[in-house]
Amino acid sequence: MKVGTDAVLLGASVSPSVEPTRILDIGTGCGILALMMAQRFSNAIIDAIDIDAPSVAIASENILLSPWANRVQSFKTSLQDFAANRKQEYSLIISNPPYFSNSLRSGDPQKSLARHDDTLPPTLLFNCSSRILRSHGEIWIIVPSSEQEKFDNAAKETNLYLTSTLNICTATGKSPKLSILSFSDIASSAKETTYYIRDQKNQYTTWYKQLTQPFLL
Repeated sequence: MKVGTDAVLLGASVSPSVEPTRILDIGTGCGILALMMAQRFSNAIIDAIDIDAPSVAIASENILLSPWANRVQSFKTSLQDFAANRKQEYSLIISNPPYFSNSLRSGDPQKSLARHDDTLPPTLLFNCSSRILRSHGEIWIIVPSSEQEKFDNAAKETNLYLTSTLNICTATGKSPKLSILSFSDIASSAKETTYYIRDQKNQYTTWYKQLTQPFLL
């Protein structure tokens, strides 16, 4: 499975108000987000879940080959089952969630599973996450900017509130394409910032290079 720009942007941008000690990665795929969290937060225990068996197999292999295998574990399970049976609470939950509701499906079953929200609509994502989120914990996700309102409304239904929006534009002068959103059980004025991946000369911006440099080979 290819490492997507969305996951890298989310993993590099997450900035919780308190250093997390236990992190959950929902829909881990190849495990990239879980491993980025392990690299960034040296005292955290990370659990990574996915309903797709091949993805969990790949994530497990990547975890074993990493320097952080003693702090990261992957599970083949749905979020619903995981939240119902898990006793631990998480100070940080992250996800690059499925977001398409009524669009044309890919011929690749794995891509359809990852991109379409049949199995994990926003209301279910926040409802289950809120059950295993510590008081004052945070949820960070990345979604297309066009889908932000849908996720914001779903969060409010479970008494979670938008605390920050990081708008990502592919190039200078472009409208935001992706939004990194953070939610908490504490209602406050949401902060909003905008960044660009490429400049007017089609070169990576200083912001993007500094953000991703720690994770490049």
